[in-house]
Amino acid sequence: MNNSPLSILLIEEDSRSRNFLTSLLSSQKYSVLAVSSGKEGFISALRDRPEVIIIDTSLSDLSAIELVKKLRADKRTATTICIALSLVSNAENMSSVLAAGCNEFFVKTQDSIEKLLALLSNPTLTQPNDARVGGARKQRSNGMLAVFLSAKGGLGTSSMCANIAQNIAASNPELEVAVLDLVLPIGSIASIVGYNGDFGILSATSRSLDDLNSEFLHHILTPLENWRFRFLAGSPDPETANSLDLALFATFTRTFRDAFDLTCIDLGRSLSNPNLAIIQEADVVVIITGTDPTTVNLTHITWQYLQRNGIKPQHVYLLLNRSMGLEGLSKSDAEQILGMEIRATTPYLGGTFSLANNQHLPIKVKLPNDTAAMMIDQTSREILETARRNRV
Repeated sequence: MNNSPLSILLIEEDSRSRNFLTSLLSSQKYSVLAVSSGKEGFISALRDRPEVIIIDTSLSDLSAIELVKKLRADKRTATTICIALSLVSNAENMSSVLAAGCNEFFVKTQDSIEKLLALLSNPTLTQPNDARVGGARKQRSNGMLAVFLSAKGGLGTSSMCANIAQNIAASNPELEVAVLDLVLPIGSIASIVGYNGDFGILSATSRSLDDLNSEFLHHILTPLENWRFRFLAGSPDPETANSLDLALFATFTRTFRDAFDLTCIDLGRSLSNPNLAIIQEADVVVIITGTDPTTVNLTHITWQYLQRNGIKPQHVYLLLNRSMGLEGLSKSDAEQILGMEIRATTPYLGGTFSLANNQHLPIKVKLPNDTAAMMIDQTSREILETARRNRV
């Protein structure tokens, strides 16, 4: 058993904050190394290999976002616990820092300092770096993330998300799969899967992140009959959506990744900054498009936007949904407009999806021998393989 004190690198530009935090952490018997700049902190992180790095977000020489990205890009610090401390509460900045790879984000208040100390005292955090990489923490923090989105509504994104998640869960019983409905202003998956429970996105985001841990999520979210995944329902109405703190979504997503092997998130067509942070963390981004020229052009605009924000083609799985009708662009014509490969195309399904959705059943359960069921099975395998490949 390793009884050496937890080693912490503090990167804090303000001398008063640096001295205060150094004294506080040292009083808790931690081994603290403090530096005053981002560049010095990066060199120290690579040289001294601390177990935890605490980063002030107002560094003047190197932004916290850039610093975290550099740390995550180096094998020596790729899995080191990184905690951001900010003097001000800024939702956009928090989302961006978390999306860059930071594990936690705290605003500098007395309450947050207490939470920081509680986090540092967590037994799983005090294990050596190699134990964290090889043990349960690594397995859970590496839970895969699949995001489903579209450029416009009415393309069957929620149906595809639910059915693909069900297929993966049914075909891979060793995986614990969860589905989050983050479509705003009204969630759409609950009506598909027939969920009538009380615990949803508002209930979850109203709880503290300390309470919303893996044990609690496994207890409160039981696998749905027929669907086999654990489900967190979305907003039941626009009024509820308006009361949600969207800035918490990125942190909230990380909580699910710690708890489950695969988390599928339905974002619908919302590309807000908090949702963009989630997309940037995804192992696979499933983009649903249609066959009409307007939809394909909107999808092209969406894809250009995602590319400008760092999404790579290898993380994207483009799906052409023909389920609504026979007319429209061909696959090759759509690819020419989009400038990228369409990985899968659904056949014309007539009322198949609607029939299954109205009965709250997956296609694979309702019509196991249907062409649609076979298509979803193949698509699910490819999406899972893409997520796994991008986690390597």
